[in-house]
Formats: sequence, structure tokens, C-alpha cells
Amino acid sequence: MNYVGLDIHKKFTLGVIKDKEGNLLNKSKFENTQENFDLFLKDCKPEETKIVMESTGVWEFIYDLLESRKYEIKLANPLKTRAIASARIKTDSVDANTLCDLLRANLVAESYIPDKETRKIRDVVRQRKSIVKGRSQIQNKIHAILTRYGIKLPYATLCDSAVIWMLEEGMNDLPSVKTTLISYINLLQKYTEELDAIDGRIKEIANTSSKTNLLMTVPGIAEIRAVEIMAEIADINRFENSEKLCSYAGLVPSIHQSGDTLKFGNLIKQSSRSLKSVLIEACWNIVKTKEENQLQIFYMKLCFRKSKQKAICATARKLCCIVYAMLKKNREFHYS
Repeated sequence: MNYVGLDIHKKFTLGVIKDKEGNLLNKSKFENTQENFDLFLKDCKPEETKIVMESTGVWEFIYDLLESRKYEIKLANPLKTRAIASARIKTDSVDANTLCDLLRANLVAESYIPDKETRKIRDVVRQRKSIVKGRSQIQNKIHAILTRYGIKLPYATLCDSAVIWMLEEGMNDLPSVKTTLISYINLLQKYTEELDAIDGRIKEIANTSSKTNLLMTVPGIAEIRAVEIMAEIADINRFENSEKLCSYAGLVPSIHQSGDTLKFGNLIKQSSRSLKSVLIEACWNIVKTKEENQLQIFYMKLCFRKSKQKAICATARKLCCIVYAMLKKNREFHYS
């Protein structure tokens, strides 16, 4: 059996190949191209080879490439791989060797690898977040220009009527500023067009999935949030219980224990930020719905003795448990 450790970077990879006794068979540094990976692994048969690499920003291309060659691949979680994370001497060579040795000893802390379809949906969802962020930045720029020149917008938002007012009435006395404003308005309209297009794609995904239709029975969760939740969770069966899912979402407190002393701190940081944010956003909508539901009642009770921020995080954790039960048992949300 051959064991391969890959230390992956944006443009190159340092690879190490060892046999089951730990003898070094090959060590090479090469650019991240299909030809170079095939050349590096030319003497390694897929059925006699195991490969490990760290979860980095460029792992997907290499993983798909090696998977198409029928290799068995493990994705190491760098935070949990303490032999690398806590090493005093940290170089590419040491990393690749250590990964290879951990693989031989079957001690690799693996990261979950979603299927290709789920990864594509994640890309779409994250692309939408980038567009929303860019659109918000442009809106803030426009508001800043209006504030700088003492112009009060007679509309609550930058709607079509507000844009027409700015172009026809609001900026007639400031032609140079109007030119700048037109540029930002054009960018805003382009962002809006792209956002509408990607929202259409997400809604198509939502309507063709039974799991997202199930999640949309929860008040405060429509097509976009349902797809975001499913993209981040992927396979619900990878979580043993609802507590595991809450921990993955970062909705559990950190714990500090020494002897008989036990202290609970802030919410943990090593989590899926996307899942955490979408659950909290959904809860803000849930607690404002006209139709009473158990999550709204739970939030209102907590607000009497805790801050709103703590109450909404606790409600998000409860929602996370409900989502787990719904997906696990394939049941819709019930208001009673």
C-alpha cells in the first residue's frame, strides 16, 4: 500500500509518497496541473494508494481530479490535525510528511466532503451573498453622497421612484456630483439585475427539492433561506443528533472546565458561519409573524430575563433542533 501526503498551495503542491513501513518513495514539488499530478502518481495504482490533503481554498479542483482517477482521498481538517497545527517547525516538507504519517497510522481528522451537486449549490448561494454585499456597498455610497451635500431623499429606500427623483430633480444644482451619482446608480441597477437572476436560479433549485419544500413550511423560511440551509447541512445523517448540528452551526456556548469549576462562555467560533447567520435571520422573521408559534412564544419568554441578542441566539438554536427533527423524520413544521 502506498500513502501520499499532499501539502496544497494556490499555485503548487509538495507531495510525499511512502510505503506502509514509512520508507520514502518519492518527494516532489510541482505546479497544480493535471499533467503534473498524473506524473507524480504514475507509479501508484488507485487500488493500492491512499491520499490525504489539507482542506484549503483550492482543494476542490485537486480532489475532483484525483477522484476521477479512482483514488481513495481523505480531506484533513487543519484545525483538528494537531500534529501540524501545534508544530513548532512548520514547513511544506514537514506538513506533507506529517500528513503522510498520520494517514499511515489512520489518525487523520477528516473534513466532510459534500457531493458535487451540493458544492455547486453552495457556490450559487455564496455568489448571491457576494452580490448582496456589493449592492449594499453601492447603496451606502449613494446615501453618503446625498448626506455630504445635504440632500434629503423623500423616499425610505433607493427604489425606482427614488432613482428617478435623484436624476430629474434632486441633483440639478450639482452637475459634477450628478455625474458621479449616475455612475453609482448604473452599478446599482446592474447588481439588482444580477441579484434577480440568481434569485431565480435559487428558487428553481428550491422548487425541485423535497427537503427545501419541507423547510419552507417553517415561518420565516422561504426559497432562498431553505436552499442556504440545505446547502450547508448537506446530508442530515452525518449528524448523530440535534446537538451535533447545533455545534456545527455555532449555536452552542464554549465551555471552560478545570477540576470542579465549569464556566460557559460565548458561542463557539469554529462553526459554519453561513448556517448560523441564516438561522438567526430566519428567527428575526419568525418572532415578528402575526400567527403565533412556539418559537415566537419561546423568544418572548426569554426577553423578560435576557437581552434580545441572547434570546434570538437561543431561539435560533431551538430552530436548529426543529430543522434537524424535520429533516430526520421528514415531517412538516407544526404551529401547535
